[in-house]
Amino acid sequence: MGFDGLVMSDFFYGTRDTVKAAMGGLDIEMPTGRFFGKRLLRAVRRGEVPQKLVDEAVTRILRQKARFAEIGDPAGYPRKKVACREHRDLAREAACKSMVLLKNESGALPLRAEKVMSIAVIGELAKAANLGDHGSSRVRPPYAVTPFQGIRERAGKSMTVKYCSGRDAAKAARIAAHADAAILVVGLTYKDEGEAMPFLKLGGDREDLALPAEQVELIEAVSSVNKRCVVVVEGGSAVIMESWKDKVQAILMAWYPGMEGGHALAAILFGDQNPCGKLPLTFPRSSRQLPPFDKKARSMEYGYYHGYRLLDKEGQEPAFPFGFGLHYTTYAYSNLRLSAKEIAEDDVLRVSADISNTGYMAGCEIAQLYVGYVGSSLDRPVKELKGFARVHLDAGEKKTVAFEILASDLAYYDASSNSWQIEDMEYQVYVGSSSRWEDLVLRDAFRVRCS
Repeated sequence: MGFDGLVMSDFFYGTRDTVKAAMGGLDIEMPTGRFFGKRLLRAVRRGEVPQKLVDEAVTRILRQKARFAEIGDPAGYPRKKVACREHRDLAREAACKSMVLLKNESGALPLRAEKVMSIAVIGELAKAANLGDHGSSRVRPPYAVTPFQGIRERAGKSMTVKYCSGRDAAKAARIAAHADAAILVVGLTYKDEGEAMPFLKLGGDREDLALPAEQVELIEAVSSVNKRCVVVVEGGSAVIMESWKDKVQAILMAWYPGMEGGHALAAILFGDQNPCGKLPLTFPRSSRQLPPFDKKARSMEYGYYHGYRLLDKEGQEPAFPFGFGLHYTTYAYSNLRLSAKEIAEDDVLRVSADISNTGYMAGCEIAQLYVGYVGSSLDRPVKELKGFARVHLDAGEKKTVAFEILASDLAYYDASSNSWQIEDMEYQVYVGSSSRWEDLVLRDAFRVRCS
């Protein structure tokens, strides 16, 4: 295929066997020489790995080093530019656009001064700079705005903001009972998930997807006394919320929001920004909706389907579907158009639709296009995401979004012929605001004709 680079393993657990790795084409074991040190030397001496293969790996490594030498070191980046105004603005924008509003009942959000004069901010994470993993992806910004700092700064003098750690759920409930709104900041930290760090016994794979029991107890205590209870969840992946999501008025998934996270969170909570994030994964109702997982297993076999494809196949409803996200405004989809009703196997189908902002607040919608395989003779997903488009709309405005579907995007891998194949059949087109069937309001079909 023309590849003339080198192959490097993942860190620590990317290499499992000296001979298999060497014969499979691995050039560099990272970050140590556990398998490619003395073990590789012994394997060569025993004739298990040809010397010629090692020489070829060395050639690839030296060739790449020569390329790097030609490029030279990049110009130094001035430290004064770190966290400059442009950086801070981008960090805040990224955090705002990533947050996903999962629930918003009874007008709980946004927080308006005419209705909310006092706020109780509850939870130890409210005063934590929760930036996520402490492994190789760890970041050390010059500062980080916590949720409490962002909320207090935005509230100003027009609102009273009180903080409670929540370590005592009863005390937190007493404070929340006297506030117009209660904002609970819960979730996970690097101690709960992330790259495994066995020497600290922190991080690694989660045992389950539920919040810690003490946080669930805190949510239940506060939500029982305050009817504008907003739960902000921090974390890196799905969280099971079934035991408490019906007891609160609003849920905002904030992920690990970065150095400007507190400001971004406040902008969403107070309505300075209209939430526009969409879930990049499925939030299940329970772990039973997921394939079994054993973190201690040395090997495991999985089926072909996972995520929304698995739940679609089994006819199950998740707690929150892939691609889902609410807004402070409403959008209407209309006028689905296909450039053709039939295309050839080397052709492109162009799809467009109109989206209108039917609410009273400007915002961004992310339209999604899925393709279905109803007529397939093979075992294929019920539907798959094939495109998405972000569009900004002022209140009352209408715009057209456009997608392209390459016929090759519809191919499946045929193991018997070791090639990608396209089925000659009719395909379904679904356009809407999430992968949930009721959100895919625009539907049509087209055919791919193969020669």
